[in-house]
Amino acid sequence: MNKPLPTRKKDVLSKLEYATHRHQQLMGELFESKRERRDPAFLVHTAADIIVTVRECFDYLGQDIIDCYIVPNTQDPRVRKDHAAGKLKAYFPYYESQVTRADSVFNELSTIAPPLFSDLVAFANAIASGASIPNTLFTYQMLLDVKDMVNEKKHDKLIGVVSDREQEFLIENENFKAIIPIKGQSGWSSFSVVPGTQVSKVTEYRFEYNDQEVGKFCLFSTNATRAVILDLYAKHFA
Repeated sequence: MNKPLPTRKKDVLSKLEYATHRHQQLMGELFESKRERRDPAFLVHTAADIIVTVRECFDYLGQDIIDCYIVPNTQDPRVRKDHAAGKLKAYFPYYESQVTRADSVFNELSTIAPPLFSDLVAFANAIASGASIPNTLFTYQMLLDVKDMVNEKKHDKLIGVVSDREQEFLIENENFKAIIPIKGQSGWSSFSVVPGTQVSKVTEYRFEYNDQEVGKFCLFSTNATRAVILDLYAKHFA
């Protein structure tokens, strides 16, 4: 097999850094808006920016698989012809059928690069089974949520966010500040704070698509993407 060509890994790392930067901005605005009891500025657009950026990382990886593995080694002249003409449409696969189907451009990896083919199938199966990403707190399912949320946005729909009043505690003093969600908590029914601490119930903002808190989902999906994509680059584009 030909030696893999230069990849878009540097661009992927840049996008992940940008998503992290935007998340920090998002959290700063969320905290200030909760403190001031107002709607956070540009929340829907900032959240959408993060989710779209994270999704694009997989697009870059998918294109690297096409450029570095499939096109240089394919036995199908139509693949090279379509690629040269800019007509080869192949998005990163999230379902097993997108990898193994006979007419899938990724199917040829079974002979060109069997380890990569196996890892793509394993990725799709991990999504289907709701498995956890190794050595993380994240599941593969959230990566599918990211893809589907972006696909909905492509149909001129905003990535929807809903507000739920008094579903978080805002805790703040001169040395400490935190936001504690009320939904989904277990194992505690109360907490204590030091004298001089301000505690108030504030609005929680959640994605309409999957009922996940905006800040948490943006952070987790960025970190999940980083873990999965960098592992694939390390294994198959060294």
